Amino acid sequence: MADIVINELGPLWELAEVKAAIRVDHDDEDALIRAYMDAAEQAMLRFCNIALVPHGQEAVFKAAGFLTVGAFYDSRSGEEGDGLPAAARKLIWPYRWVAI
Repeated sequence: MADIVINELGPLWELAEVKAAIRVDHDDEDALIRAYMDAAEQAMLRFCNIALVPHGQEAVFKAAGFLTVGAFYDSRSGEEGDGLPAAARKLIWPYRWVAI
């Protein structure tokens, strides 16, 4: 069995960079955006069947996360989509573990 070393554990992103990515320039919905950030990160990890973002792949998951938070923010009615946007799925697909 291999040893796993975790060098750093912290947030995948900061609120300010997510707001810049989804082009929000006010503070009125910070709590909502933070909730979307948490939901997006959990959805990506759940989709990949992993507990942590793979070391060295933070940029890929961050990009997928920006897309996901943007989709959550833009379609708050819940009528569109089924979770992760297709572009986000394509980015993180190589890191997905599938049980057989």
